[in-house]
Amino acid sequence: MHMDDAGRSAKFGSGRIWGLIMRLAGLFLAGVTLLAILVVGLFFVLPVMLIGGIALHFYLRRRLRQARQRSWDGAIDAEYTVIERR
Repeated sequence: MHMDDAGRSAKFGSGRIWGLIMRLAGLFLAGVTLLAILVVGLFFVLPVMLIGGIALHFYLRRRLRQARQRSWDGAIDAEYTVIERR
């Protein structure tokens, strides 16, 4: 009977080591995943957003300048629809 207890405790001890290794591997993979997300966000997403924001700023500035110049013509700029009646 004593051998069974020794076998179980050895098996339980090695199971505990494997559980610890699996937890450490999971934590390592989670850290690597978060690091990859951070690197992608920092080096790809952030520059694209900055370039897009700068481009949008210049585009809107140009459109507003064009709209201001058109308003000085004295003409009313509007869209209209012609409805024919028979």
